[in-house]
Amino acid sequence: MAAAVISAPAAAPQDRLGDPTIEGQLLESLQHQAESFDPARLPRLSPLAARLSGMNVNEFGSAREFCRLIEHEPALVARLIGLANSVAFGVPGRRFNTLEQALTRIGLHQSAQICFALLCSQAMENALAPRWRSVLWVHALCTAATANKLARELKSCDANDAYLGGLIYDIGLMALESVRPGTLDAIAATAETEERPIREVEDERVGAARDHLARTLLSNWSMPAPIIDAVSCRTLSVMAQDSMPAILWCADQMARSRNLVEGIYLDETPPLPLHICTQAALPDAFYVVCSLAPDDAIKIEARVASQVQALRAMASLITQIR
Repeated sequence: MAAAVISAPAAAPQDRLGDPTIEGQLLESLQHQAESFDPARLPRLSPLAARLSGMNVNEFGSAREFCRLIEHEPALVARLIGLANSVAFGVPGRRFNTLEQALTRIGLHQSAQICFALLCSQAMENALAPRWRSVLWVHALCTAATANKLARELKSCDANDAYLGGLIYDIGLMALESVRPGTLDAIAATAETEERPIREVEDERVGAARDHLARTLLSNWSMPAPIIDAVSCRTLSVMAQDSMPAILWCADQMARSRNLVEGIYLDETPPLPLHICTQAALPDAFYVVCSLAPDDAIKIEARVASQVQALRAMASLITQIR
């Protein structure tokens, strides 16, 4: 039977944001109707992104092939050159002006992954308010950096795949907002009202809808099954220890570390209240699905924390260049 089309309701009027009744109705409807989203209404993946996902960047000539693939996409070229000149990658006193120079500085693997994630989110970014674009990209980059380091430490999956998975870990949440405007505001308002972590509210109230949309979207985009499973599977009881789903779940938890988040917004007012999007300590489940010793987890967190301003700069550039 064909899936029923769900008409996306208009976003709640600004003067009714924060109304528990409105928020509850929106979140409840998403949870109950998770299986009835029509895949045809979801954003389509750019043909360029499909080609990027299938590239073997280790092959001879891939850098040249990569340049040919994206040189006709001015926004992607501009973002890569901007990133190469940012505090994340830039060299004091030197400016990178060409795509080839940017690729050399950023690295082919990371350039391809960033471009792929940008293309994945491109179709949905217009549905996101500016503050949410910033929040989601900052978190995505922190999750990706953490997942990469966890995978390298545990040696249980490919670190580059872990980085890519981290970049698109919230793709289902972005899809929810694109088909149901107001979802993100309702989750944040509920978390603040109930004084609970925002991810906890998200998992409880829209987790099924988010994961279903992520799986549907990535399957439609012909992503590899391991990536689909890693991004859309968040049920701890079925996760194999140190598997890709476990690493991404753990990276997401670490990316919400108080040290990391407070470090990112050290000199500015954060777009969301810090008490709903940070945590003082890793949950006990972290050490169930991940064999990392506590001391090693602290070291990884410290390494990512040392990069927070660079990650913030990357997120700022990504959200500004459109």
